[in-house]
Amino acid sequence: MRSVATRIFATFAVALLAFGLVTAAAVRRLHALGRDLQLLNEGYLPLTRTVAQLDVKDWATGRALELRGADAAARRVWLPVARAQFPVVREKIAEGRAVVARARALAGPGDAAFLAEVDGRLAALAARWGAYDAAAKELFEALEARPAPDAPTLEARAQVLRTLGRGLSQDVKLLSVKLETRVSDRVHATEREESKALALLVIYALLAAAVAVGAAVLAHRLLAPIRTLTEGVKAVAAGDLSRKVTVRGGDELSVLADEFNAMAASLSRQRAELLAAERLAAVGRISAQITHEIRNPLNSIGLNTELLAEELGALPEGAEARQLVGAIAREVDRLEGVAEEYLRFARLPRPSLAREDLNELLAGLLDFLAPEMEAAGVRVGRALAPGLPPVRADEGQLRAAFLNLLRNSREAMPGGGAVAVETRPLPDGGVEARVSDDGPGIPAESLPHVFEPFWSTKEKGTGLGLAFTSQVVKEHGGEITCDSVPGRGTTFTVRLPAAREDAPERGRAEAASA
Repeated sequence: MRSVATRIFATFAVALLAFGLVTAAAVRRLHALGRDLQLLNEGYLPLTRTVAQLDVKDWATGRALELRGADAAARRVWLPVARAQFPVVREKIAEGRAVVARARALAGPGDAAFLAEVDGRLAALAARWGAYDAAAKELFEALEARPAPDAPTLEARAQVLRTLGRGLSQDVKLLSVKLETRVSDRVHATEREESKALALLVIYALLAAAVAVGAAVLAHRLLAPIRTLTEGVKAVAAGDLSRKVTVRGGDELSVLADEFNAMAASLSRQRAELLAAERLAAVGRISAQITHEIRNPLNSIGLNTELLAEELGALPEGAEARQLVGAIAREVDRLEGVAEEYLRFARLPRPSLAREDLNELLAGLLDFLAPEMEAAGVRVGRALAPGLPPVRADEGQLRAAFLNLLRNSREAMPGGGAVAVETRPLPDGGVEARVSDDGPGIPAESLPHVFEPFWSTKEKGTGLGLAFTSQVVKEHGGEITCDSVPGRGTTFTVRLPAAREDAPERGRAEAASA
């Protein structure tokens, strides 16, 4: 079962993961853009400037031929200036290769290949510049020689120098154009990457926001049952014990809702039982008072009826007066029985619990009732399970309770029938006893009321027999149920808890305190 806390944590973990991925993607994109800008700033742009500073124009050849006929002083002034040009070019080429080496450390695979090509071109340019430098030195040395070489020799050397110079100039231009094109392409690519990165970041941010909104909605849905439970608690606190809370799912909130519903049902049942107990207590007090008030007059009436019957003893056996006196006596006896039953129900004492053998108790009761049952044409069957665990019971009260059940079965079969008494141990260690008859049964609409006081299906019944039995069973910590099918009989089932080892001592203690 996944808990609500786990679900909420997972939901917000997903949202945080989404934002983390967006942040990681943004950092990665920014890092790539920063690397491209660094490559442009520290690689391509300095390299382009360096190549643009390579001055390899063939100005030395023409100037050298012009000074061919000049005096020695003019040649001495010009030749040092011409020689100073050559080291500067070599330094620029070396500087360009150093920039290429630094840029390759920042470049990716595509830029590394291009920079390797540029480095190769610079190396070739350096080699060709070395050849140009050697040819220029030979020309300058020929101009400084005495005697100076002839014109055809100088012209041939100058022509070689011109050819080398044009090649150098062309290589430098091609390299410069290639670098400018590369820089332009890289700038445009960086701009496109920037636009793409911005669009992707917006998309990722929207997706992350959607995930966050989904997480918030899911968290709201997960916590919604708490509001339902709160409303249910308020309703129950206000007295609406019929309020039910419905929470779907398999988490602890659904379990809490089920327990809440069970608690509300238990409170409703307990309130109903409390009201019934209060009503019964009030009725019992009234019944006890009324019964007490009428018992003395009944006793006087019964005594006077007996005296009157003695006075009328001389009359013939079928005399109407004697019949009337006999009817009065019978009704007085019946009223005294009803009054005694009311008093027993209203003044039921607390049971004095002790370890009792239910089989022994039932066997003795059945033996006692055997003549009565036989006279009523009722066959009694016994199925008492051996080895039954003892129960905590008040023998007198429990005997009276089962006596009510057996007589109720006998009275339900005025024409005779069969009654079965069964016992068996329960899996939880308790004991179960069943009293079944094959009488006419009880209608389904009457079953919920059979244990209610003062409710009876018999014309002259008081409605206290089964109520007394139910009260005794509950006082013993057990339960009683009634199952009946009209036309097929009725079964009363009594379940009692088994006695613990300390049951006798506790029973005696309870009896003493009572």
